Amino acid sequence: MRKWILFFLLLFSLAGCAEDRESPLLLPMAAEPSAKMHNDEGIGHYQGGRYMDALLHFVQASVADNSAGEIHFNIALAFHKQGKQKKALEHFKQARGFADGNKKILESALLKKYLREENEKN
Repeated sequence: MRKWILFFLLLFSLAGCAEDRESPLLLPMAAEPSAKMHNDEGIGHYQGGRYMDALLHFVQASVADNSAGEIHFNIALAFHKQGKQKKALEHFKQARGFADGNKKILESALLKKYLREENEKN
């Protein structure tokens, strides 16, 4: 019995970790150049664990192109890493709205988790 409990605890913890391992998204090659530049800079900072620096670049990218779902997704990830769930949720919603069919956004486990938790609260 104890082995089963440990097995399920491990399984649930691994499922939670998978949601937290999502990576920021690149913009398409045809994206607005300054948005792409700042987004790429932000990804480098994010991968280096410098989430505030990443957030600053992602926000600058959103100033250049506020309708890119990838940018809002990246902003949401940075807020998530900083523990700012309300702001992350806001940008996950925008990312979904501007996803334009991007499956990496629409099928994101972390985005779905945020939306599910919001629905459970309401």
